Amino acid sequence: MHKYKVTCLFIPDWSVVYPSVFGSAVHCASYVEGSVGTFTFDTPQTPADLGPLVRVELLSE
Repeated sequence: MHKYKVTCLFIPDWSVVYPSVFGSAVHCASYVEGSVGTFTFDTPQTPADLGPLVRVELLSE
């Protein structure tokens, strides 16, 4: 499993931010609380770089 943490410096509309970061990739699990979301995938992803306001970290492989 490949788990990613997405942190925004604003309260995001996740229905806009998620496809901007991961495109059309389908996650198998997610948890969102405020400006932080974690998304788990079966395969490794290459998240888009949205600049300094959105940070994406790989938590586990």
